[in-house]
Amino acid sequence: MNAFEKVMNELGLIKTMFETAKDDAIETTFETATLLDGETTIEFEALEVGQQVFIVTPDGNIPAPEGTHAIGGDYTGVTITVDADGFITEVIDERATVDQAPADQAPADQAPAEQQMSAEVIEEMINGKLSTLATTFEAVAETLKSISEDNVNLRNEIASLKADFESFKAMPSNETKEGEKFARVGNLTAKQQFLKNYKNL
Repeated sequence: MNAFEKVMNELGLIKTMFETAKDDAIETTFETATLLDGETTIEFEALEVGQQVFIVTPDGNIPAPEGTHAIGGDYTGVTITVDADGFITEVIDERATVDQAPADQAPADQAPAEQQMSAEVIEEMINGKLSTLATTFEAVAETLKSISEDNVNLRNEIASLKADFESFKAMPSNETKEGEKFARVGNLTAKQQFLKNYKNL
């Protein structure tokens, strides 16, 4: 496999990774809910730590503002805290503690810890994909560097050949020697005639 084929192969791998990520994004479904104010609509993939929450506006979705937000409707009793970029840092679901939690069930304050574990798993997956992508880019960069070095060597060789050719063109021509070189048989030079006569003695 030559250098060009290596580059095309690496670029093909990168294209495949992006197409896979695009397909994953297409398959992702978002849910909507309304905050307790009854006016603000939010959109999210899941109410989990590490997930991003968006505010739905006529001009498009924007990250939810930093702070704590109480959700209404089917999610009444759920409160989320988001950072400046709209990512959930804490989820408090009081519905489970009021309606379903038996006396011997673990305290509700363990829920954020479970959510945090989920966020760590997601982060590891993202870091793994980024690491693979970085390795692929490094391989492409090394291959391009090798091609660049080969091109420099080729340019140097061409420049050297050009210089030799120009030097050859600039050399003075020896008409006598040129005439001898292209002399036909039967049209001998004085030197050739002398040698022939000498040989026949």
